[in-house]
Amino acid sequence: MSVGRVAATKGVLQRLREQLKFIEKGKNVLKMKRDQLAGEINKLLVDIKRRKEVEQLFSDAYESLKYAYTTLGYDTVVSAASAVELMEVRALPTSVMGVIMPDVEIVKRSDPKQVPLITLYSIAERLHRAVEEAIKLAVLEAKIEQLSRELMDTNRKVNALEKVVIPAYQSLIRYIEDRLNEEALEEFFITKHVRDIIRVRRE
Repeated sequence: MSVGRVAATKGVLQRLREQLKFIEKGKNVLKMKRDQLAGEINKLLVDIKRRKEVEQLFSDAYESLKYAYTTLGYDTVVSAASAVELMEVRALPTSVMGVIMPDVEIVKRSDPKQVPLITLYSIAERLHRAVEEAIKLAVLEAKIEQLSRELMDTNRKVNALEKVVIPAYQSLIRYIEDRLNEEALEEFFITKHVRDIIRVRRE
């Protein structure tokens, strides 16, 4: 904001003060949003530790599946798997503090009991659980990513207001106040000088 382009008048000063007040309110709202976003991320980060547990679920199920391929044969395992209905999911975007985030609802779960071979039932059950947990984890990570992006953007706005915009307004207001004070003082001395001249002439 250029000082040279702003008229040093009381009207301009009043408008600048009102604008500064509005900007400071906006900054406070953004700071509150920033704190809420950080709190939400911290809550989600607690659950992200389940990643190792989910990876272990897949690892265990995969090892069991490899053993089943070896003992029962590939065709038998694939045939048994085809008897199980596929899981169905639906994307449901949600909003947290104005941030649109992905969410997934499991509309239809697979039923491991549909596996015709008892030897494969426990494997199917473990795989089913691993897939469900992986979906939850993926949603969780996507939410953290979206919230983190919004947090960085909000933080940039707060920094811009605190370090650039607000100081510029404050500096401009001080400049106009100083100019108005100088003009008022100059006017006072001119008025006093005129009165002194008039008084001397009357004498």
